[in-house]
Amino acid sequence: MAISRAARRPARILIAVTVAAVSLTLSPGIGSAEPDPAPPTAASEPQTTAEAQQQFADLSHELEVVTEQYNDAVILRDQREQEVAATQAQLRAVQADVAELDVEVRQIARGAYTGDAIASFTALMTSGSPQEFLDRVNTLEAISGHNNSRARELVQAQLQAGDLAAQAAHAQAAAEATAADIEAKKARIETDLPVAEALLASLAEQDRQAALALAASHGQAGDPAARGSERASRGNERQDSEDVPPAPVSAPTQAAQIAVDTAYAQLGDPYVWAADGPDSFDCSGLTMYSYAAAGISLPHSSRMQSSMGVNVSRSQLQPGDLVFYYSPVSHVAIYVGNGQVIHAPNTGSVVQKSDVDMWGAYSHAQRVALP
Repeated sequence: MAISRAARRPARILIAVTVAAVSLTLSPGIGSAEPDPAPPTAASEPQTTAEAQQQFADLSHELEVVTEQYNDAVILRDQREQEVAATQAQLRAVQADVAELDVEVRQIARGAYTGDAIASFTALMTSGSPQEFLDRVNTLEAISGHNNSRARELVQAQLQAGDLAAQAAHAQAAAEATAADIEAKKARIETDLPVAEALLASLAEQDRQAALALAASHGQAGDPAARGSERASRGNERQDSEDVPPAPVSAPTQAAQIAVDTAYAQLGDPYVWAADGPDSFDCSGLTMYSYAAAGISLPHSSRMQSSMGVNVSRSQLQPGDLVFYYSPVSHVAIYVGNGQVIHAPNTGSVVQKSDVDMWGAYSHAQRVALP
């Protein structure tokens, strides 16, 4: 049974990304193996409806890819900032040790000006017996060895402090580079998004639905225009999803059931880039939000989610499994049974239920709610 709209606001759960999900490096780059998609080539105003639909579809897919890369970068920036803070804290502790050892070694140096021979002679002259003399000399040698050990500790601490200072500087530079990358991606999205929205607004309703379908079909074999017209002829998918109660879904685990029910409760909410609820979503924001309701933390990134849990074959899909699209991965949906998924498709669309093979860009599936 779907969760009511009034009751579908689970407590926000902090993103927890394990080392297995994301390997944090100190490289100044973003850490993603995939570059941004090339910006669209400058073109004249579309002359026909078909051209406007195609331009919207191309731009919509590019925006989706950049949005997911933006989500990756935000997570990486946060991790790198944590790395900077941890390294700087360790550096401060080592610097305190250096200061303490430095004072001790200086005191030792000032007390050693008489030299070992004078110290031994003094021990001889003040000893009451040969055995007492030997005991005192042994004590002096032990003290000397301790002093040498403290001096070595000081040198080692100084070297460690130097290494940590270099690591902290490198981590800071990496964090700053990632922050700059985030701003660049944000600027790209904020520049291209109004263009896509304007293209969509310029179309009549039927042509607009066809353009949205064409965007959702990006990468699928066949005639894109025909696919768009066929999708539009089926009517408003969002309205169908809201008017017809979903068939009962039986997920294999309680967590998967909660995630599926939560996803159902979001049907009709608008797609907004980088949004993770409670009233608007991008694709990975929706799956993150749905599983947060079940107490499972996912990163706000389709690429990072695509390596979590265990891999599931196409024939073994169960409700709650995450389904990923494109290569490299740039979209994620949640499987709800009967060959259907719920997802937040792209700019101008809403959270909706669709066929699992809707795009012809099926990549793989992962099960994150394990028994």
